[in-house]
Amino acid sequence: EAPRLAAGPDAAVRWPRADAQLPTVPQAMGSTYDPAADPGVDKDPRAEFQWRGGETAALARVQQYLWEEDSLSLDYVGATMTMDPAKSCMRDKAMSKFSPWLAHGCLSPRLLYEEVKRYERERRKNKSTYWITHELLWRDFVRFGSIFAGTSIFKIGGPANVHPSWTWSIDKALFGAWKDGLTGFPFVDCFMRELKATGYCNHMGRECSGWFLIGDLGLDWRMGAEWFESVLIDYEPTANWYNWTYRCLPAVSRGGPHGFLVEAPGHRLQGLEILKWGTQHDPDAQYIKRWIPELAPLPPTVAREPWRLGLQDESNQRQGGLREPPRGRFDVNRQALQTVLSMGFGESDAAMALYRAWGDPEAAVALLLSEAEGDGDGHVVDVEDDDEKAMARAIELSLRD
Repeated sequence: EAPRLAAGPDAAVRWPRADAQLPTVPQAMGSTYDPAADPGVDKDPRAEFQWRGGETAALARVQQYLWEEDSLSLDYVGATMTMDPAKSCMRDKAMSKFSPWLAHGCLSPRLLYEEVKRYERERRKNKSTYWITHELLWRDFVRFGSIFAGTSIFKIGGPANVHPSWTWSIDKALFGAWKDGLTGFPFVDCFMRELKATGYCNHMGRECSGWFLIGDLGLDWRMGAEWFESVLIDYEPTANWYNWTYRCLPAVSRGGPHGFLVEAPGHRLQGLEILKWGTQHDPDAQYIKRWIPELAPLPPTVAREPWRLGLQDESNQRQGGLREPPRGRFDVNRQALQTVLSMGFGESDAAMALYRAWGDPEAAVALLLSEAEGDGDGHVVDVEDDDEKAMARAIELSLRD
């Protein structure tokens, strides 16, 4: 039988109109809402930036970051640029902060790409302008990767069906300390406090916090992924869940791609990036102190690693002041040397200053800046690893346009 199509105004289907009143923040957040942590319509004084929804605000941000402030080429580091010792992901303007608008469809990635290319033609082209297009490609990668992986990104074993040698924990106390930024590891806690207060922290913070949750607390990683989903202002399913399974979950394999998880959680710190990247990206502990004000009175090294407080050997070293310059060959810690080198000092001077400052990068930099150290000629330096040439090459490449 052929369908009979009704016509006229009386034949239209009348759907009830949706409630035009948007839910309040307490209604939307439910039991997770904390009035003390809600700044209302005002920007949190600790936050670098406050987002406004919509395409108009998104385009204004593109105009500001690229064309008015010139931040793309002068300040931009990028979410995944964690290995370059000459760049810090934790400085203001190091991130474009476009991600919430991209995630919610307020900003077209194609439009942003074209604006970047126009910027390269009309202003300058360098590593930073390349890297923002790299981040857009990564955005596509996690989407296509999620299509391939399907619903496995939500399962405990992930796409590769990875399982640890221990039993996953669901300890609520441990999880509460992690999500509230109260683990006692400042490099994790500062990011988690920022995330809870603003709905945002950079990619490095999310990654390190994820490794810590899995490798050092042994918690079911899906608890972390669900927490991120509930608070991230730039939440998007593939960017969140695929990144957890692609970047964090493989850490459960002994000797896995991150190379740090060698035993079950709880025995010793296994996410060593928490120490290494803290020194590299926040050498003065400015970012940590911003979000963990109780550490503000401490010197940077102790603020990053508060368990150093009261160490007898360090106290004895401080009482003795600077060491005398060495005669002949001497050793310095490679990671500490890399920190000083990243600030633009020569390798010979940096190594000598580190030796005299008992291996403390802060004291070594202060020594170099005060010009109390000589030129370091005639001293042969041995660092812990023998890849100085590779390090120097990396620094050289990072400084190229």
